[in-house]
Amino acid sequence: MIGSITIYPYEPFPLEYGVTLFNFQNKSEYSQLIFRLNKLKKHDTLTDDSDRIMHLYTNPDNLIEEYIKDVAFIGDLTTFDINSTSNLKYVFQKIVSDSTIMRDQIETVNNQLNDVVFDAITTYDSQISLDPYSDFAKILKAKEVRLDVSKWGNYCDKIIDVVSFYNEFTNKKLLLFHNLERLLNLDQLNELDDYLKSVDLTIVSLESYPMTLKEDGNNIKVYSIDEDHVRFDY
Repeated sequence: MIGSITIYPYEPFPLEYGVTLFNFQNKSEYSQLIFRLNKLKKHDTLTDDSDRIMHLYTNPDNLIEEYIKDVAFIGDLTTFDINSTSNLKYVFQKIVSDSTIMRDQIETVNNQLNDVVFDAITTYDSQISLDPYSDFAKILKAKEVRLDVSKWGNYCDKIIDVVSFYNEFTNKKLLLFHNLERLLNLDQLNELDDYLKSVDLTIVSLESYPMTLKEDGNNIKVYSIDEDHVRFDY
């Protein structure tokens, strides 16, 4: 178990690596959760959740402390832009931090700037420096660096690449979506589940669809809450 998610007023839901669906058949309850999720994902923080409806725990060694930095609030896969500025920043940071050659080149540029600037304007012995993330990010952005999405043929392709992106470029442990069940068929959900387990990541998706029993052949974890707020674990 990697941790748990608490959604008031229910008992905590244990989380494992792979896909977990939370199916809220009561539309009002589901709508409230989606509304809160869309507020939360704007800040990567729970400060907007003033009533503390949702708690996320991702450290199995400390199941009562929240690690929000480990969670990516993605929301709707259909509108998720893998080439957004915030996502490309992860790529730039990874490139800079992993590249000794690039760090050496940046330091060389720093030294050259110091020589040129201070030789030109002053004899005061001081230093200036480049921010290796923000400045290099500006250069890559100007070069229109993009992750290739041309090979996507369906939403399964997209989400596999999204998972690969977070696995490669971030330290996120939990990706929070909604409505994945409507976009992926049973085989695709099972494929996604297998892939997540191979890279030690967890996806939680909030859903609302009519289900009384777990679908045959479905290998993923499902928590289903009926119209009367009765919980069923599959």
